[in-house]
Amino acid sequence: MVKIGFPKDFGKIKNLFPEKEKEQDLYIAAENTETSELFGAVRFSYKKEQVDIFEMIMVYQGEDSMAIFDGIIRTLLFKMADEECTTLVVRNAQGECKKYFEDHGFKIESGNLVHHSFPGEFFKPCSGCSGK
Repeated sequence: MVKIGFPKDFGKIKNLFPEKEKEQDLYIAAENTETSELFGAVRFSYKKEQVDIFEMIMVYQGEDSMAIFDGIIRTLLFKMADEECTTLVVRNAQGECKKYFEDHGFKIESGNLVHHSFPGEFFKPCSGCSGK
């Protein structure tokens, strides 16, 4: 099983973010509950109504790695929407991660992928819930 959460112990993800100055940053990570193996982590910050994602590292590259990535991002954004954030800025997105955000309607602004109303994009009701 996959467990997604905000690590209390930086030691678990330190090897992904070895720079000393990153120890005080905010993170969300996914791990295998049976083996405690780290699947991936996201380094972020938030202020007022904006969330900034600085780094996204997916260690696990299996066939369902993007589903795990999606779970990490949606868990983070659900918490950030609860904090009344509406804008998401993704810095340095590459490869499949970049395509993931572009597929969700993010536009490039000042070299970053930006969405000014991410709760509406990520948490819209499914067709069955909306009565369609």
